[in-house]
Amino acid sequence: MRTRSEGDHGSVTTHTPARASTGGRDRYFDVLRFLCIIWVVVYHIFSTEAWLGFWPAMGLLFAISGSLMVRSLDRGALKTIKNRLQRLLPVLWLAGIIGVPLMFWHGWPADERPPLWRLVFWIFPLSDPPGSEWAASLTEPLWYMRSIVWFILLSPLLLILFRWYPRTMITIPLLVMVGVATGKVGFGWAGELGEGVLTDGFTFLSLWLLGFAHREGMLKKIPVPLVVTGGLALAAVATFWAFTHQEENSYDFNLIPAGQAIFSFGIVLILLRFAPKFSWVGNNKALDRLITIVNGRAMVIYLWHNVAIELSYPVGDKVGVWKLGETAGTAVCAVIAVLLTILGMLAFGWIEDVAAQRRPQLLPKDLGKKGGASTPAAPAAASGVTGGGQPEPPVSANVDDSTVSLPVSGAPVGTPPGGAWQATPASRPGWPDERPQPGVYGSPAPRDDQAYDNDRRYENDRRVPEQRRTSERAATYGTPRSGRFPDVPPQRDDVGWSAGPGTQSPRGRDDRPPSFDETGTIPRNR
Repeated sequence: MRTRSEGDHGSVTTHTPARASTGGRDRYFDVLRFLCIIWVVVYHIFSTEAWLGFWPAMGLLFAISGSLMVRSLDRGALKTIKNRLQRLLPVLWLAGIIGVPLMFWHGWPADERPPLWRLVFWIFPLSDPPGSEWAASLTEPLWYMRSIVWFILLSPLLLILFRWYPRTMITIPLLVMVGVATGKVGFGWAGELGEGVLTDGFTFLSLWLLGFAHREGMLKKIPVPLVVTGGLALAAVATFWAFTHQEENSYDFNLIPAGQAIFSFGIVLILLRFAPKFSWVGNNKALDRLITIVNGRAMVIYLWHNVAIELSYPVGDKVGVWKLGETAGTAVCAVIAVLLTILGMLAFGWIEDVAAQRRPQLLPKDLGKKGGASTPAAPAAASGVTGGGQPEPPVSANVDDSTVSLPVSGAPVGTPPGGAWQATPASRPGWPDERPQPGVYGSPAPRDDQAYDNDRRYENDRRVPEQRRTSERAATYGTPRSGRFPDVPPQRDDVGWSAGPGTQSPRGRDDRPPSFDETGTIPRNR
């Protein structure tokens, strides 16, 4: 069955085992992705259980990928697209190298074989890669990779439009799916190749854009009661629709695209509004290791588990599991499917390391490192200061993981690394120039009040950080000229800072903190 299952420069963070062992990754995203992958496997094993569709696994995966895409795009659109495709496509190519010859070897009847030119979609999946009925377990999940490829290609334009018209951009896909549900909108005109692309695209586009809103810090501006009430209301409406408009005598959301789009949006909205740090995961080494492995092998598990489930029943027949009864036999086949999935992960997981430019490993250990290098444990790095006395640059992030670019320090939050701030932005290595960059694609031209002497900006500008932040805000990819979406000071809630850029240190992005006294407080007279 088919399911529709990716600090500003003055901030510091407390050193935790989770950050140290995972290269600064956002463990909340890692935990959510872990749950989604496990849930997809369980859903396919027990595909007749419609209630399993009430966890929006695929919608959440799209939202996470959309959030991470924004952070990458602000570092360059073309480079981001190249890197993202480089991370994604090798997994598909390996599946094609193995699967396509096997389909021809087993026999691919001419009456069900599409034109051979469509095999190009095994190289670049703008449409579903073709496959025989015998290999349906391999080809059915490929709709997800096709949708991700389209979203990656369209994200530079989508981000510009989203930063200009966020509410409109999020609302349009939901309204289109309502039109599909009521029969007012259809995609049959797009033909065999385009109908699935448009249906899946509009089903999950609102989730991808919801990830944009999370990364931009927009969700933090919405009061928690409103988010919870609105999200649950959308989920309730979608549930009512699913029960009253069942497909194949089932209320499974994976069979009802409109219901899935609205239900997933409501639940994911709530999950992204709360962004706890989940640093406690690092306290349990076994759990932390398991989450790291599943995240590092997510695509291989996703593509291989369906084949493993298909193979589990012939294997079960060979060992006579049905002699134990239907229930016990099904349970044994489920265990066989899990074991075969693990076997496939061990056999083919190395392709994800190669795609991520990491040293191939049997099981991934550190998803934030390239070339298999281990995390240095020098005392200077542990203190957040390099050997030269400079603040340690943030850990670099791969474009397809959830690494948060935060310097690691043992100092309390609010204390500058090394005990003092450097005199100019240039002395803070690893951070981009704070002034607007009119030459960057999608960036607005700087306003008149942004033309200041960079060497004397802090000595001459006595305005409070909030005023400076508004007038001197750095140009961001796709931001409107009018500055209609100003930076909002991040808020700290009971669960800690979220992974979004608007949820880091309360000091803001563009202001240089004044000097601190011995107690860590800001002096009244500067």
